[in-house]
Amino acid sequence: MQMQMQEQPRTGELDIGVFNLDERGLDAQPFGIIRLDRNATVLSYNSYEEHHARRKRQDVIGRHFFTEVAPCSRVRRFYGRFLLGVEQRALDATFGFVFYFPHKTRHVDVSLVYRRAAHVRDDAIWVILRG
Repeated sequence: MQMQMQEQPRTGELDIGVFNLDERGLDAQPFGIIRLDRNATVLSYNSYEEHHARRKRQDVIGRHFFTEVAPCSRVRRFYGRFLLGVEQRALDATFGFVFYFPHKTRHVDVSLVYRRAAHVRDDAIWVILRG
């Protein structure tokens, strides 16, 4: 898959320690955090995101993010970046996105960050939502 994408500057550097937090630590963060595996299955979903998306964690964990959780994000600028990052095992991109929920429209800055593990099967893609 060949895609030309212009990366925008990050809208604020993340403390890399966020990638090492347990669920309780993720819940303490003042922004949405979703951790995906290479297949886009949701592994973590913090309480900030639960509140703003009005989706319970237990209803989201284990589901495919782009088809079952947020199908509106299955567009080139979001899903395309995810797929390219999985293919390359590298991704650090931030871009604006709008989620249309029944209860509100949510304008966010999305950061997609690929984190390699010792084994490729354990790699994770972090979706950070601010705004």
